[in-house]
Amino acid sequence: MEIIHIQNSEEFAKKLGEKLTLSVFPSNVRKFACGELCVSLPKPFYEAVVVASTVTNDDWIELFLLLDALRDAHRIILCMPYMGYARQDKKHLNEAQSAKLFARFIDTFNIAECVLTDCHSEPPFHTPIIHTSATELFAKEIAKKYSPEEIAIVSPDVGGAYRAEQVAKALDVSPIICSKKRSLFGKPISVEVTGDVKNKICILIDDIVDSGATLCHATDALLDCGCKDVVAYVTHGVLSDGAVECLEKSRLSRIILTDSIRLKDKLSAKFERISIVSLIAETIRCIL
Repeated sequence: MEIIHIQNSEEFAKKLGEKLTLSVFPSNVRKFACGELCVSLPKPFYEAVVVASTVTNDDWIELFLLLDALRDAHRIILCMPYMGYARQDKKHLNEAQSAKLFARFIDTFNIAECVLTDCHSEPPFHTPIIHTSATELFAKEIAKKYSPEEIAIVSPDVGGAYRAEQVAKALDVSPIICSKKRSLFGKPISVEVTGDVKNKICILIDDIVDSGATLCHATDALLDCGCKDVVAYVTHGVLSDGAVECLEKSRLSRIILTDSIRLKDKLSAKFERISIVSLIAETIRCIL
């Protein structure tokens, strides 16, 4: 078994290789003047762990081409620390159900197992899926820094309540939910806090921070309800353009992200990183 990765997942793949004592190889990628990608293998692979965090459209195309190049491999384990397009899982009239579509694409390849981490939705794969989550890691980190009496575990929206509940259960505290009211264009305009957070340190638990708006609105609502401080633990730091500036200016005191996505820019001391490589390595070790 060897590891091969797409371009944006090199650092994660190398750390994973060290944990599993496996050789790590990059795919060979060329880009034509028109923007088309051409992907080839550095050598033949009999068994491979493919590491790919699919943040951009090019990441997806590179992954699909890499999987096609591996069509003669005997066994492929696909490791996606972050799976893009999983947020588009609802069925709306005249709108693409993208999470389902990309799951169908993945199913066309010869993949033995697919390892996902805190996937936003449950993609309808036929390929066997192994789910991993950073919630246990978050709970351990929180327990080192705070006592249960001084904290409140909070979901910034109703959709993420399950993750907050998992962390709260591990810490033996009650979870608190923020519910958002949105405008016609989907932007949050108000946040209602269900629970008492007065004089507490509120810890927001979420799977993705993209624009940063959800965390910022939730933070303002919690502080307006009388909490002492707000910290966020988020698995996937997508951090679209303007997100870092938004979070820097926010009333959040700290934002803790995992290393599921390579960060483009160097972040300030307000941001911290914790690694999920050991979590993924242990999962893969169990199925090798």
